[in-house]
Amino acid sequence: MGKSKKAKVEAPVETVVAEVEVTVETAKLKLGRPSNPNSVRQAILAKREAAKLAGTFKKGRPVVEGSKRQEVLAARAAKIEAGGTLKKGRPTVEGSKRQLVLAERAAKLAAGIEIKKGRPKFVTVETEVKAEDIVLETGAEIVEKVKGKAKGKAKK
Repeated sequence: MGKSKKAKVEAPVETVVAEVEVTVETAKLKLGRPSNPNSVRQAILAKREAAKLAGTFKKGRPVVEGSKRQEVLAARAAKIEAGGTLKKGRPTVEGSKRQLVLAERAAKLAAGIEIKKGRPKFVTVETEVKAEDIVLETGAEIVEKVKGKAKGKAKK
């Protein structure tokens, strides 16, 4: 037996749109501390707003033309335009210990030698122990040794 499905019936709904004219008069209240419109601060704010509207407002620290940083940026841009590439990061020192290790690693990979990641495992050496080398002591002998050590310490 299949599941029964309920059919959705959509009935036409009349929508009534009522145009309502709402007039709200808001009292102009200035919140906060009153400001002097002739103050230096208000003059600066007005100048800033005018610059924003004109599209000439700039935030942040101004650029000093002819500075060392601007020369470096200009040289970098010229190098990119000439088709050069930029080097990133710390320069390598040829012949350093790290470069030698990396060269050895690359040589092993080129030779097809598998390099395992992580710390190498500790190598254990197994030795054979003969039965006659093992000396078994009874519980009584161990107790006597312990008592003998205890007596020697007590005499001090």
